[in-house]
Amino acid sequence: MDQKRASGTDQTERYQLIVESLKEYAVFTIDKDSLVTTWNSGAEGIFLYKSDEIVGRNGDILYTPEDIAAMVPSREMKDSLADGKAINERFHVKKDRSRFWGSGIVFPLYDKQGQHIGFTKIMRNTSDAEQAETNLREEKALAELLISTYSEPIVILNSKLTVMNATPSFAQLFSLNKQTFIGKNFYQITNGSINMPQLRTRLEPVLKTNNYYTSFEVDYEHPQRGTRSVLVKPRRIYQPPNLLFSLEFEDLTDNKAVMEEKDIFISIASHEIRTPLSVIKAYGQILERELNNAKPIVKRAVLKINEQINFMSSLITALLDTSKITTGKLILEPEVFNLCSLIAEQVESFNLTQTSHQVHLPKEADLMVYADKVRTGSVITNLLSNAVKYSPNSHDVNINIEATADHRAKVSVQDFGIGIPVHEQAKLFQRFGRTDLVKQKRIPGTGLGLHLAAEIVKLQGGEIGFTSAESEGSTFYFSLPLYERPDE
Repeated sequence: MDQKRASGTDQTERYQLIVESLKEYAVFTIDKDSLVTTWNSGAEGIFLYKSDEIVGRNGDILYTPEDIAAMVPSREMKDSLADGKAINERFHVKKDRSRFWGSGIVFPLYDKQGQHIGFTKIMRNTSDAEQAETNLREEKALAELLISTYSEPIVILNSKLTVMNATPSFAQLFSLNKQTFIGKNFYQITNGSINMPQLRTRLEPVLKTNNYYTSFEVDYEHPQRGTRSVLVKPRRIYQPPNLLFSLEFEDLTDNKAVMEEKDIFISIASHEIRTPLSVIKAYGQILERELNNAKPIVKRAVLKINEQINFMSSLITALLDTSKITTGKLILEPEVFNLCSLIAEQVESFNLTQTSHQVHLPKEADLMVYADKVRTGSVITNLLSNAVKYSPNSHDVNINIEATADHRAKVSVQDFGIGIPVHEQAKLFQRFGRTDLVKQKRIPGTGLGLHLAAEIVKLQGGEIGFTSAESEGSTFYFSLPLYERPDE
């Protein structure tokens, strides 16, 4: 009996020695619950896990997320039980989450009584040379296919920042010879035209966080046109097992010049239109006053003329203010005033111009701010006007005023109107931003009011925002820093 036990022990030890001697092969076992039970030194070298790090853990972590989602590990186990073995050739994942091509076989494992207790897997890493070459060929083919579909300045890089391909317009933009930079590290390909340290500083966080939808600007030196600004748009291109990404470049300098010229034109045109419009408005008011005995149709016509003149006047004012904000020429005249008192004055004036809605105002408090009183008043009027305009079937508008914990005066205007669809909310503070829902309902407006309100609030160190639900209404709010009296 002792002799048999000794013989069995010797066989076990010999088996362990054989397994441990297979340095190029990963040999490990898992139980029926997919938990790793043994782990040889070859597995440690290939997968980088030490035995005490992997034993007891689920063996699925050695597979790619795509294979786990497709239930490949359990399918391999079922195939090995049915056929006595299962061939295993696919990508696997190391401890550092890098991938390699593994080729091996899975056997079912039985105890002495013939009861199934788990599986043995034997495999080796075949990707070091052959698969690396295959991956490179696939990356080149994918990059070439992508480049053939673009005309914009775009460069395709792999995960090591090697340039796989680029469009002719990319080479032209930076005065490069495409034949000389393919296959090189991206940071080493330019001839000094692009500000590479600046680009690297902006690009590295994108690569580390996989945030491939964050565009940014960098400078570059054009040989004839001097310093220019370029917008860089990174995009991730993942086709397993290859990870590529693209960088698209857009010269912003000309676009900025066009925008500046457009703002100048708007400013000049608005000024030129304002003078004759003021004359027309004056004559319209005279007509309205003198036509007391005119026919009703004539009175309505004059009324409509004056309404449209007022609309054009407000539009010109908005255009001028927008131009001033864009060019940094809007001059604010801050003073210390009671924000609650200003709101009460605005509500009183507002109620004289409309009777369809009841504005509910809380008891006046003492919240002092240091801001431009006139401009802040225009923000309040804009929010009130919108609350009435966009809640035609409701008759209540609520205003709330409070001091926040971060020493700000916060004003909220709540309506119970049409609300704003979630997919259109991003448009609200943009210049000329109007939602499709508002256009469908033919609600008049320029799309400048909220943009101006937001810019005025921000210029005064404040914040603006809103909450909304379609068909339930909206609450727009803004805050300004509370005035802190200097110590006497």
